[in-house]
Amino acid sequence: MQKASGSVTRRIAAIILLIAFLLGPASCGKKGGTVQSSASSGTGYRECLGEFAYDLPAVCMVWEPVEGETDESGNPVYGIQYREIKDLDKLLASTDAVFLIYFHSSVYGDDHGITALVEEIAERLAGKLVVVSLDAAEFKDLAGKYQITMLPEFVLCGYGRESKVFGTTEKQSWTMQEVVDWLAENGYSINGG
Repeated sequence: MQKASGSVTRRIAAIILLIAFLLGPASCGKKGGTVQSSASSGTGYRECLGEFAYDLPAVCMVWEPVEGETDESGNPVYGIQYREIKDLDKLLASTDAVFLIYFHSSVYGDDHGITALVEEIAERLAGKLVVVSLDAAEFKDLAGKYQITMLPEFVLCGYGRESKVFGTTEKQSWTMQEVVDWLAENGYSINGG
């Protein structure tokens, strides 16, 4: 029953995404002055990150010390922090990171807990890849570049590597374990292998 409901949810999300593509102008611009566009390259990805932001259409999930928190021994406590992306084009052109782009839709929500599982991937693969969370309706040109027609979708990309798309559209249903397996097939095992 849950697989059928997930399939229906993904189909509804695909229809919403298609309508958004057809009705709205394609833009990778900014929403509310948040994300800028530029054609720079050769930078470190952290230069493109800003303040903590949990409600923007473009954020980076970063594994870093949580400000003001320490364990009993005085060591910093680490956690996933959502950081504003100040310049998405510059971020994705960074020469020091491989990215997992998590395309989603803020319109239909996350009733299957996928975002929490993506956070776990960001934590387990910290130092190997950087997770970027994008609302596909706000980044239509980038979603179009990767031919994304259903959500959620995942793309591996980065400086000097061929982009790989998970392929939500081709699957009737899928699990996050399949995403984890796909990452491992592409050299990013969450088990350290």
